[in-house]
Amino acid sequence: MSGLGEYEDVIKLRGLPWSASIDEILKFFGECKIKDGKLGIHMTMSAEGRPSGEAYVEFDSEEDIENALKKDLQRMGHRYIEVFKVKRSEMEWDVNRSGTTGQTMDDACVKLRGIPFGCSKDDIIEFFSGLEIVPNGISLPTDFSGRSTGEAYVQFISKEVAEKALLKHKEKIGHRWEAR
Repeated sequence: MSGLGEYEDVIKLRGLPWSASIDEILKFFGECKIKDGKLGIHMTMSAEGRPSGEAYVEFDSEEDIENALKKDLQRMGHRYIEVFKVKRSEMEWDVNRSGTTGQTMDDACVKLRGIPFGCSKDDIIEFFSGLEIVPNGISLPTDFSGRSTGEAYVQFISKEVAEKALLKHKEKIGHRWEAR
């Protein structure tokens, strides 16, 4: 343990669905007590700014950590989730490197579906004109061959701004409408 009374070990999750939310992670761990509730869950982003499929979870006790480890290879939706212990220093490095914590992702990120395959980040900025997006806050996922999936993730500066963005549901962007 560190001098601050925090456990040296935390739990890392790998293989999360990109759409996984903090609430789904809370439910996944059921009776295990997560330190500070939602604030104890740290979802990371890839270098491209999209969900990495990984998260770190801090627990209240060693017993909770041991119970959390029993969730290894259990399903979240259709995905098997790897659950294992890592050092707090790894979590801190990874969360600081990715620059995003789960709280921000859960509260202010909007997923776009059905966007034109040629849609650019500039098109998305124009679509959400007047709504502030965080720097590097747009991710346009691609498939294995590098083609657009027709989806995007947009990270807004606050939950309130994200809620305003949701009011654009089914508006046209280019020649297609997009649904969230």
